[in-house]
Amino acid sequence: MLWEVRSLAQLLLLLLVARGTQIPRKEVQVVWAKEGFPVQLPCILSSIHQNLSRRHSFLWRVTVTWQRWQDRTPQASWYTVFRVGPGGLRSVRLPPQPRLQLGGLSLHQGDFSLWLRPAWLTDAGEYRARVHFENGDLRCHLCLRFGQASVTASPPGPIITSGLVLLNCSFNRPDLPEAVLWSRGRVPIIPSSRHLPVGSLLFLSHVTLSDAGPWDCHVIYPDGFNVSITHHLTVLGLEPLTQKTVYVGEGSKVELPCHLSPALGTMPGLIAQWTLPWGRGSCLVSGDDKSSFALRLDHVSRAQAGAYNCSLSFQGHQLSAVVTLAVITVTAKSFGSSSSRKGLLCEVTPTLRQEHFLWTTLDNQTLENPPGPWLELGDEELQVEQWQCRVYQGTQQCGAVVYNLGLQGTGAQLSGRNPKVLKGGKYLPLLVSLGILLLLFSGVGAAVFRLRQSKLPGSFSALEDAAQRPQRQNKTEEMEPESQCQS
Repeated sequence: MLWEVRSLAQLLLLLLVARGTQIPRKEVQVVWAKEGFPVQLPCILSSIHQNLSRRHSFLWRVTVTWQRWQDRTPQASWYTVFRVGPGGLRSVRLPPQPRLQLGGLSLHQGDFSLWLRPAWLTDAGEYRARVHFENGDLRCHLCLRFGQASVTASPPGPIITSGLVLLNCSFNRPDLPEAVLWSRGRVPIIPSSRHLPVGSLLFLSHVTLSDAGPWDCHVIYPDGFNVSITHHLTVLGLEPLTQKTVYVGEGSKVELPCHLSPALGTMPGLIAQWTLPWGRGSCLVSGDDKSSFALRLDHVSRAQAGAYNCSLSFQGHQLSAVVTLAVITVTAKSFGSSSSRKGLLCEVTPTLRQEHFLWTTLDNQTLENPPGPWLELGDEELQVEQWQCRVYQGTQQCGAVVYNLGLQGTGAQLSGRNPKVLKGGKYLPLLVSLGILLLLFSGVGAAVFRLRQSKLPGSFSALEDAAQRPQRQNKTEEMEPESQCQS
């Protein structure tokens, strides 16, 4: 019975087509588009008429004409923008527009839609299509409109760190969207204490510099139309974002970072105030062309260690960043029950109780000394002129300091440098050995000379006495005038 009903419906359809009956068309359909993106102007046969398009010879007897209403000329009228004649021949109103395309392979399925790839604002207006085939035709009438997608931020402008902002995503269609999705890149925004999406709204609290950058909004409508828009959020704050610790060796130079992000270039009159630790006062630093307000210190001492606060007043908002200066020092100390053992102690001020230490030579040799702040100076360690103490947090090296054993008693430390080991340290044992040999040879030579003098004949002793008497008299005469001047 069901098969008979279907056959009767198909027979009725063929009779209607044979009599030249026009297939019913829909009323004016509104199509929404976004400028710069492809858009489809639909004109599709209904499912009960698609049997006609499946015939092999169907396309050879079809003429498709698309027209647009032109009301900007003195005589408003319809003009042809696209035409496909029997056999698939195409004719386009001059000038030719390659961005206009018909359904393509979907023509066999009764799809005669016109595609604009891409669509521009000047394409907005009314369009109509007429699809004429053997003993029938299909007509479509639609209106192309362009919507404007936007994301507005409240408050507008740059957002100060730790502030609040509300993003509102909208598209100027009169009907409501089916869904609005928020994402960063391709990662959807999951509701949290700081990021809360509610429909077309996205609430951001406790904004940080990491929130700066693109935020994507994707609007989906029930008819399948969807549009995406990206909002670039500007967050203004001082870097470092979190409290930063800078490690430096005692006696070295250091630069404590304080940077306004994003960089605004040179701004006359913009000055940051650095508050020194332990209530030692403050100092002012002007920004450079990269919006940096770094504090530079020369010959750092342990007394300068502590937390430094960089604060900046900008557009009525107070920005601040905290930098901790940790000073690495090395001191020579005695330890043991009798204080007979000598060593070097590496320390960090202030200590964060997260550091660990490693003693090495400048060529990264550790000998057999275990990691730790103490370096026991044995005979082997004393052969090295310079030792380096490295400070780590986990596996990351934070800083280092070099101690010179050749400058004992001065306590000189060098940091951030790579001084070479003195070459004399390698040859000191050899020089000592050569000195001892020279002393032995000198002693042996003097003994041989005295032995030979003792064996000479004694007949010359009278002559020696006679020669020495005048010399003694002359010396006495020379000394007498001098003694008289002093008196």
